[in-house]
Amino acid sequence: MSRNRLKKLHRRRERRVDSLEKGKVYLAYLTVHDFFFYVSKELKVGLPQRYISNTALMYALNTHVSLAQRVFSDIKPHYNEDFKLFTIYATPAVPVPTLALVGGGTIRGGFGGNLVKITYNSVGESLAFAMEKEGINIPKIGAYYRYTPLTTFRFYVLGGKGPSVIRIGKKYIPARVSYHKLSYVKKKGVFRCSHPVSVQDLKNGRLLSGVPLPALPYPIIEDAIIEGEYLECKGERGDRHFILLPPREVYESLQIF
Repeated sequence: MSRNRLKKLHRRRERRVDSLEKGKVYLAYLTVHDFFFYVSKELKVGLPQRYISNTALMYALNTHVSLAQRVFSDIKPHYNEDFKLFTIYATPAVPVPTLALVGGGTIRGGFGGNLVKITYNSVGESLAFAMEKEGINIPKIGAYYRYTPLTTFRFYVLGGKGPSVIRIGKKYIPARVSYHKLSYVKKKGVFRCSHPVSVQDLKNGRLLSGVPLPALPYPIIEDAIIEGEYLECKGERGDRHFILLPPREVYESLQIF
């Protein structure tokens, strides 16, 4: 094959890779279509943290990775092994109270975002409290706080689109996800994250400031200023987003590095 022909093929390949890379970062919105709950801390009452852990999101988005969808396993989590298999990375998700996805379309208004208390005992609260006053021995009432249907969360996705409908949370309730493509440039330096950060993903970055929050399986840092590698992204309307580049030794199958 001639040298000119090789050069043309090389240039064509470069254009193809560039066009693929532009589609590998997305701003995503997730709307739950049932009462949604997960427990960040529990002592008689189960209370969710404000953010959805990116570990839960990545398991929900990477259903195509069959080895990570464990039908039978021991009780010890296999996060480190599964993270290496995931081809889609997600940041922790933040609630967005003015947006909802219904029937594949986006509607705006005051939807969801509220926490409601639902008891998980078979005895109603009014009857149980009356029985307590009479000194009858009954189990303590327990409850979970749950997000109402149509509550929407925002997060970022790296590596490609996931499913448009997923199941997530303690009862694997259905949720719809929409993806909005972002162009990006890789950079290195000091930046303020546009999203909460999992402590697990700070291995190659230096945290300069932030607010730590308890979460499972890894704590989350909000309002983080970090020194390290990141993606400076731009949306269709020129809006800018700054996303921490996750450590490649943790996410070996992620095609974004």
